[in-house]
Amino acid sequence: ADGGPFRPEGAGLGDMGDTTPAEPPTPEGSPIIKRKLGVDGEEEELPPEPEPEPEPEPEKADAENGEKEEVPETPPEPPKKAAPPPPPPKKEGAGGAGLEFWGELEVQRVKFLNYLSRNFYTLRFLALFLAFAINFILLFYKVSDSPPGEDDMEGSAAGGLSGAGSGGGSGWGSGAGEEAEGDEDENMVYYFLEESTGYMEPALRCLSLLHTLVAFLCIIGYNCLKVPLVIFKREKELARKLEFDGLYITEQPEDDDVKGQWDRLVLNTPNYWDKFVKRKVLDKHGDIYGRERIAELLGMDLATLEITAHNERKPEPPPGLLTWLMSIDVKYQIWKFGVIFTDNSFLYLGWYMVMSLLGHYNNFFFAAHLLDIAMGVKTLRTILSSVTHNGKQLVMTVGLLAVVVYLYTVVAFNFFRKFYNKSEDEDEPDMKCDDMMTCYLFHMYVGVRAGGGIGDEIEDPAGDEYELYRVVFDITFFFFVIVILLAIIQGLIIDAFGELRDQQEQVKEDMETKCFICGIGSDYFDTTPHGFETHTLEEHNLANYMFFLMYLINKDETEHTGQESYVWKMYQERCWDFFPAGDCFRKQYEDQLS
Repeated sequence: ADGGPFRPEGAGLGDMGDTTPAEPPTPEGSPIIKRKLGVDGEEEELPPEPEPEPEPEPEKADAENGEKEEVPETPPEPPKKAAPPPPPPKKEGAGGAGLEFWGELEVQRVKFLNYLSRNFYTLRFLALFLAFAINFILLFYKVSDSPPGEDDMEGSAAGGLSGAGSGGGSGWGSGAGEEAEGDEDENMVYYFLEESTGYMEPALRCLSLLHTLVAFLCIIGYNCLKVPLVIFKREKELARKLEFDGLYITEQPEDDDVKGQWDRLVLNTPNYWDKFVKRKVLDKHGDIYGRERIAELLGMDLATLEITAHNERKPEPPPGLLTWLMSIDVKYQIWKFGVIFTDNSFLYLGWYMVMSLLGHYNNFFFAAHLLDIAMGVKTLRTILSSVTHNGKQLVMTVGLLAVVVYLYTVVAFNFFRKFYNKSEDEDEPDMKCDDMMTCYLFHMYVGVRAGGGIGDEIEDPAGDEYELYRVVFDITFFFFVIVILLAIIQGLIIDAFGELRDQQEQVKEDMETKCFICGIGSDYFDTTPHGFETHTLEEHNLANYMFFLMYLINKDETEHTGQESYVWKMYQERCWDFFPAGDCFRKQYEDQLS
């Protein structure tokens, strides 16, 4: 033990030689083992090392190849000296606090907008509930010719609907001012909120303010939830018309197509999103109609096949207000505003907000918000759609009705004026057909609404020299106006409602009883237990077809197989013949067996 060489505990059989191999010197000039064992050759100095137990294995490696031990020698002290970087943030403490504040404010703003988007329909329901509550309070209003007594009730003019005041004789309660003196005082009316508790008027004010706030939040929520989708759908629709229909290239939109004429504005803008569609259109129609012409239409640069130089990558200009203003694509922003402000839902919410603001001037404007129940319930929306479904035919029929009534007005004005006296006092006649305008309005307002026509509203021609002509006049008016034209108008509305209802029921029935892919009914598959369910979930699952199309869209065209190339070509042409309509594996198997 005294003269033998030192052998560590973890040494292997290869380290059992008589002599210890020489080790390469370290940068400090001392062998590695000597540094580990200390000057006296003792192992007791190893514990200060952070990892004392794994040390024997590196020593074994040293005995076999001494050069490998130089790698783990990384003194831990330099990293500790590099720890001072934290002080720089402290130097920016004043400015950093401001940045953190604005950053946190931006985060809260995004969270608030996301909350409004998620709860958009809840806000709509809340606004409808508030409208019902406001209109319930309005049921307690009364009108009187004299000012209310302070002990009995709290009066309010309908102009402000709060406090005591007077309203104009028109019934809207707008004060007549100083002109309401004298004789006009007798025509003034007062509107009262008849209550005994004293809580209804403050509650009405609070509900009105809350309703306006909710209506404004609905507009913000719709702007975050639906407006991006509206713009995306419009851009996608335009891209498809460009690529597949050749709109604006092979054909032009009609003059009365306001939507198509407006979309022309965005074709050559740098911010128009679908750049790949522009290249496809250029490659598809460039050889026939001229690449220069199409490139000019789409705002493309033929030299680089990039969107106009405004959108090319350039050295970023110095930040500033002028740079920000120059970077705005004005034409694209104008087009976006046009798309938004022609969206029916956005216009409805804007009208909803305006009526809520007018409700602070006159609370009876809140009655218009009750129509929101028809927009929120799908069944009631169908009823409203029945009026606009055949809108063009309906308008043309009403126009024909107005023309026919005008013709009868001309005849009455020239021959039957004396029968249009509506006064019960013979001394003061009230002639309704002494001027053409009054006569026409009388026929439209009274004659069309009368169940038996205009003959029910004018004097009896019995014994008059024009009796026979009056009979023909009255009967033909009743037949053409009441029986035919009004029945046609009613029939258009009723038929449209029935058509829409049948269409919805048919769609619902087809979705429940027919396969969406092949169109085969459930009766064919239900001959076996759970046959239709198994077919729609495993054989013809719509999600699998959608995933396959997305797979083709994201895959490089040069890597398509034969079948994938066939489907991809048909998809680009919007031809859906690759769907197995009227066919399935079970049917093919049965055909083979037969």
